[in-house]
Amino acid sequence: MTFTSSLDPPKMSISERRATYPLQERIRLYDPDTMARKLSQTDKQPTKLVVHGVNILNKISLDSDTAMSRIKQRRETHNRVERRRRDNLNTLVNQLSDIVPRTSIEKSGGEKCHRAKVLRYAIEYIQSIQQENNELREQLGLTTNSNMSLLESDSTSSSE
Repeated sequence: MTFTSSLDPPKMSISERRATYPLQERIRLYDPDTMARKLSQTDKQPTKLVVHGVNILNKISLDSDTAMSRIKQRRETHNRVERRRRDNLNTLVNQLSDIVPRTSIEKSGGEKCHRAKVLRYAIEYIQSIQQENNELREQLGLTTNSNMSLLESDSTSSSE
């Protein structure tokens, strides 16, 4: 008496089992006849050289107008963004030239101050402020040290 359970796999012939092996699939894919068919199909397709969605070998195609309008739109968008960036930079340089003392003196003299000059003067101005700040900190440190020494000498003399 033989029992077949639903867990047993169905019986397959040897050729069906071989078809499930990956090696058999590879042999079928890379068979010389299959490869020759694939190569002949690619030869029949026209060659394309696509740049930004346009086949530059065939600009007369129907969709080239659409692609050219897209390219034009991208260029216009890029130009708009670049113009906005330049305007923003110019505004910031103008604000900087108003803040830095040398450039405001030069503006009153009638000379136009170039961006590089504005940046150079701003660097010099910031460095001078930093130097002045360091000097004031040193003076403050000396003052607090002298105050501390006075307090110490005062407290020692009062305790005697």
